[in-house]
Amino acid sequence: MAGAGMRVGGATVTALLLMMMTATSAFAAQAADPPAELFDGAEVSARPGERLTLRSPSYLPGWIGDRVVSKVFVRPGTLRMRDPAVTAEAVVACDTRPGVYQVGRTRPEPDGGPDDDAAPWVTVKVVDIDDAERAACPAKVAAYPPERVEEQWPASASWPQSPWDVRTFRPGEKVTPTEIVRGYDEALTSRGFTGRPVMRGTKAVVTATATIRCDAEPGLYEVRWVGADEVWARYRVAPVDDATRASCQDGTGGWSSWPIGGAAAALGAVGAGAYLLARRRRTPGR
Repeated sequence: MAGAGMRVGGATVTALLLMMMTATSAFAAQAADPPAELFDGAEVSARPGERLTLRSPSYLPGWIGDRVVSKVFVRPGTLRMRDPAVTAEAVVACDTRPGVYQVGRTRPEPDGGPDDDAAPWVTVKVVDIDDAERAACPAKVAAYPPERVEEQWPASASWPQSPWDVRTFRPGEKVTPTEIVRGYDEALTSRGFTGRPVMRGTKAVVTATATIRCDAEPGLYEVRWVGADEVWARYRVAPVDDATRASCQDGTGGWSSWPIGGAAAALGAVGAGAYLLARRRRTPGR
């Protein structure tokens, strides 16, 4: 009987553990859910020193890149794609007094006007806090991690959707940069490309095929239009093991230049040449 009781007890404990794991997983999933969409005129409650995450309506993708401004924010936020939501982060200043304050949005600098000209969006109701919380507020704000500027777009969307639409590619992979505003018969340059792909297509949509160099080291890379001035796109090269890199072919007639098995590979990949910048249709993310 004692053994049976112990077996029942063990089964019960196992069941309880499974229930706890399920509940924890559900809680984690809920915590990862994006905040509710904020429609015009909505009100958000906040405390001085609080970092707010503001989500734009999903049917207004044209807001991506806009600045979110208010006189109670330490600095403006920027609406970025965090698939499946478009959100901006902003911190309420520690010296903000209780009250209801306007939050607006305006175009990215330098195209946008003064903050006073921002289109009204929502309001934030700042509550009162005691002296102890207000005294601790600056340290709280200073401890916030930097805002992530890299965006997450759906994998089905063409690349790049913005200068911070960072996708991950592997050495030797062929990628298809796409533009819908400019670029016919213009070339792109990136130190991670094997050459300078030329954009071709219709007047509305142009594309090119670029190949990631086999010897491209893991990390973040920039893409620019040849002959102009600003970063147009960014991508990340994924790390690969030695065997994968040794078998990589990027169309240049060479293998990886990384050391494999203690000996350097015989041939080096051809690099992209220039570092000239280009102005994209949208101001690069900050």
